[in-house]
Amino acid sequence: MLFKKMLSTLILVTTLAGTHSAFAACSWWNRPPAKITIPSLAGTTSLSPAPIGQAMASQKISFYSGNAEIEYCATGDKWGMNLNVSGLESAGLPNVYKTNVEGVGIRIGFDKPLSGNWGGVKYPPFEYQTYPNWIYPFPEQVTIDYIRTGTAVGKGPISFNFSAQFQATGLTPINIVGTNLTTEVANNIYFSACEAQVKSLIVPMGKVASANIRNGDTQAQNFNLNVYCKGLRPTQPAPVKIYFEGATTSDGLLKFNDAGQSHVASGAAIELTNGKGTRLPFTPSKALNLDWQHSQPDAEVYHFSGQARYVPSGGEVKAGKADAVVSYVLVYN
Repeated sequence: MLFKKMLSTLILVTTLAGTHSAFAACSWWNRPPAKITIPSLAGTTSLSPAPIGQAMASQKISFYSGNAEIEYCATGDKWGMNLNVSGLESAGLPNVYKTNVEGVGIRIGFDKPLSGNWGGVKYPPFEYQTYPNWIYPFPEQVTIDYIRTGTAVGKGPISFNFSAQFQATGLTPINIVGTNLTTEVANNIYFSACEAQVKSLIVPMGKVASANIRNGDTQAQNFNLNVYCKGLRPTQPAPVKIYFEGATTSDGLLKFNDAGQSHVASGAAIELTNGKGTRLPFTPSKALNLDWQHSQPDAEVYHFSGQARYVPSGGEVKAGKADAVVSYVLVYN
């Protein structure tokens, strides 16, 4: 009985040892240094046209050439990277961080060019499961993408720090550090801001007899906007457009405030047109071009002219208060 008990125990120990070896951790081939520091960025980064959310410029910086790899991983092991960018908050786009330059965010990715097992630029954080007999390379290049985050795009110096960790099951993480990375963003493509000289424009419509509205005999009131766009010195004026927002029945026909109330006029509306008599658009797709006027030392100046008049809108024209509010939207870059 004692012999059988000892034999059973030996079998149990052998089984446990075999189970442990089946789930061994990954190991390095040609292990890289425990800490790698990213070289400096290019002194100047020039922006190119791109839609919001896409890269206006990129810098690729090599930081390691030792051909390190992870091997002998088992099913269930994992490898990946995480990232911490000091002092910068999310820009609201995947993996993109705000900078102090308006409309410019940064995205930090890692790559091992020409490596099929790496598979293109990857943006931390990411994690993948390993498979037996596969080799997983250590990255050797960082990509800094300069992402457009808004309509207005500025220029100026950007400086940031980051720390990334490359890790795999059972291995001590390798730190990849960028300290005081600085570049000067050069912007000859985008306006940094466009705004009207007057923030709130009041157009006196005067008192108009209801009979004149019914007969279409009303005086048009002119209004004008001067728009100043800063941050771009184009060889030719860049297009700036305008459209409007408000309570309308159709483009260019504005309802009165509190329409339907007993003290408000009815059967009429305010027609808004441009200087050529075309009703003003209330959808972005129909936005009108502003007229470029001239250059100033710090801005390009654009102009818009419009007219407002009372017109019948259907039904009986009744007297009452006939105010309305309209907002304008500038479209540029």
